[in-house]
Amino acid sequence: MNTFIEITKSEHGHGGEGWEFGTCLWSPTRNRAGNDRYSIMRMPEPHDRVIHFYETQHDERLDTFIIGESSVRRKVREVEAEPPSPGNWAGMAPYYRIDLADYRPYETPLPIRQFVEDYLGEIRADLIQNRPVFYPFNTHGDGIRTVQGIYLARATETLAQLIDQALGIESAEKVQVGKTEHTEYTESRRTARERYFFARNPKLARLAKERAKYRCETCDFHFPDRYGELGRDFLEAHHLDALADRPELEWSNELRTALDRVIAVCSNCHRMLHRRRPAYTPEELRELLR
Repeated sequence: MNTFIEITKSEHGHGGEGWEFGTCLWSPTRNRAGNDRYSIMRMPEPHDRVIHFYETQHDERLDTFIIGESSVRRKVREVEAEPPSPGNWAGMAPYYRIDLADYRPYETPLPIRQFVEDYLGEIRADLIQNRPVFYPFNTHGDGIRTVQGIYLARATETLAQLIDQALGIESAEKVQVGKTEHTEYTESRRTARERYFFARNPKLARLAKERAKYRCETCDFHFPDRYGELGRDFLEAHHLDALADRPELEWSNELRTALDRVIAVCSNCHRMLHRRRPAYTPEELRELLR
C-alpha cells in the first residue's frame, strides 16, 4: 500500500457539491500549457492511503494542518464535467477524479509548521538521501518547506512513519493545537535527540563529566551520594548551543571538540533546561533553584 498526500485549501470548497473535501481527489489532466503536470493522479490504486494537508482558519490564523485521512476507493477516471466550484482550474476539462472512501478527521489536527519543526532533521535526511519523486517538501536554505503549487504528493515510507508518530502523540493529546502536552512532548524529543548525539560522541560527554567531577553543574547533585555504587560516574551531557534544535545533518565533526560548550547535569536538571524553548541557560536554572 502506498501513501499519498493531498495538499489543498478550504477557500474554494474543494470543487463544490458532489466534489466535497474527503470524498474525492481531482485535478485537470493537463495544465494550461498542455503539459502532463498531474501525472501522479494516475498512480493511486484502490486501498492506497491518502493523508490530507488542509489550509484553513484556526484561532484567527490561516494555517495548514495534517487534518485527516482516507483511502482510495477506485482508480482515477477522466470526466468531462466541470466541478461546480472549480476555482483556478475553471475551463480546464477534462479532469482527473479519484473517488475516496472512509474519510476520518484526526481528533487534534497537527500544524504542518509544528511537524516540520519537530522532524526537520529526519525529513531533510529523507530528501537528501533518497531524492524521492513527487515529495511534498523541498529544501529551503537550512530548512524545508512545502513544494509550491503541488496538489497531490507521494509520501515515502519514512515520511509516512514520521507523520504516524507525530499524530500518535497528537491524537492522544485531547487539547487544542500547540498547548502544554505537545510542548512537553517536543521538549522531551529534543532532549532525546541530544542524548543520541552524545551517544555517538562518548569522549566529549565523558570529558565534560570528568571536568565536573561527576557533580551536576546546576544543582550540585552527586549520584553516588544518593544511589551508592549504582550512581558512580553517572551524569548527562547538555550542549549549550541548542544542539537538539538543529538537524542531525548539521551535527558535524567540529561540534565534537566543543568541550567548552558542553556541561554535565543530572537528569532532572537536564529536563528542566529543556522545559522552555530556547532552553534555559545554566545561570537561569540556578537562579530558579535559589
